[in-house]
Amino acid sequence: MLAMRERPARQCWSTADVESRHALAYWVDTICKSFLEIDIESLQRHAFRARLDQSSLGPVTMNIIEADAQRICRTRARIAHSRFAGYFLIQLRAGQARFQQYGRESCIEVGDCVLVDCTAPYLLECLQTTRTVALRFPGDWLRNWLPNAESLAGRPLRGGARWSNALCAALANFDTDTDQVLALPDSVVAEHIAVLLALAAGPDAHVSRGSEKLLNRIRRTIRDRCHEAGLTPGTVAEANGISKRYLHHLFAQAHSTFGSELIQTRLDCAHRLLSDARYSAVTVGEVALRAGFLEPSHFARRFRKAYGSGPMAFRTAHLRGGKSAA
Repeated sequence: MLAMRERPARQCWSTADVESRHALAYWVDTICKSFLEIDIESLQRHAFRARLDQSSLGPVTMNIIEADAQRICRTRARIAHSRFAGYFLIQLRAGQARFQQYGRESCIEVGDCVLVDCTAPYLLECLQTTRTVALRFPGDWLRNWLPNAESLAGRPLRGGARWSNALCAALANFDTDTDQVLALPDSVVAEHIAVLLALAAGPDAHVSRGSEKLLNRIRRTIRDRCHEAGLTPGTVAEANGISKRYLHHLFAQAHSTFGSELIQTRLDCAHRLLSDARYSAVTVGEVALRAGFLEPSHFARRFRKAYGSGPMAFRTAHLRGGKSAA
């Protein structure tokens, strides 16, 4: 296993530092600034307790999180404004959780690990008070060992399998409760964990399938051209050198559709414009057109369903709070 030596200073945030009635709001703000841009809900809103300890491990950031039961959601809106496009490797130390990503749903027990792709929506439900270690990997760095990391996201890695067992055992050594650090250089230890993750993933995760690359390219085309009101599956398929039928097949394999991807991309665009004070003089109708919506009423219905309020009310509340897009 991994020998230890003195660790450098760490950062810590705790709800114990604020009044209980502000605890959940403080936790959400802390997590979004120091961990990842996510939405958090809890039934213990007025008595929520949580703590985040954070330290570096070479190119990796190590986080130890203790928190009451909570529901964590990484939405497309959060992703659109995110500063981070990498991965988290999470190991549950105490409690129980459910995780959903890429249409995969799993129950996470104590000792299990799961890889989280921060560039795609996910849902993590902590069913009771949990303690978790979460290693944050830069995407480009992790792809040196795991070129198709997203194929592993959402699949639980349990101690019963050979290399998964080695990975889970290695992660079990990490903690920020002491003033010790690893005997080896932090960057070497981080690489050690990445190698174990690659071995646990197996050979299939090392093959970046052409269909997945093509689907990512199609999604980029949709993002680049979502403002075109007449954008069709045929147009996007032609731009990527494939048939319309094959385009629909690729989305079906990803448990999605062209229509749902286009609508969500347009809503992300509108959300970004309405959140940015620089566009406050642009009418809601013009925002709808810039995002590719021809009918303002259709845009308003879709926006309200996605974000819980109409576009005008959303803009007013958001800009009044002093928020603007980065």
